[in-house]
Amino acid sequence: MPSPAPAHLPAPVLQTLTMVADALTGAEDPWWLIGGAAAGLQGIASPAIPDVDVVMSARDARQVLPGLNIPPGEDGGTDLFRSEVFGRWTIPPLPVEIMGGFRIRTQGGWQPMEPASREAFLIDGRPVYAPSRSELIAICRLFGRPKDLARAEALSRLE
Repeated sequence: MPSPAPAHLPAPVLQTLTMVADALTGAEDPWWLIGGAAAGLQGIASPAIPDVDVVMSARDARQVLPGLNIPPGEDGGTDLFRSEVFGRWTIPPLPVEIMGGFRIRTQGGWQPMEPASREAFLIDGRPVYAPSRSELIAICRLFGRPKDLARAEALSRLE
């Protein structure tokens, strides 16, 4: 049973998530929100969510992005993250980064980052998906950046 959207999410976030849900209705594989939007769905009252991060299969990203008038591109990534297919959607109130075949660099090299859990949240009657709170904590710790560690700590206090 999907959970309702937390009441603390600002209108631009909710509008963006509604647009994401509509844009991804044709996705064949599971997809997830990660980052600040996912933390907000899991209960953190974040002062600012600057963008929305979506992780999905490379196949679905290649199908979804052209429908949004975004050419699917390769993401050169950073020293920590990269995606096989990447696109930035700037039409919604918040920019949406769509990452297909998302990978994270670990001590063992580049590893696929695909959550094992998937919780549904209803935004204006539409489902959006995020990892479970405990898995999101683990993902934030794996990312290891200061903002991710702060999210992990805030999420842990909700456990």
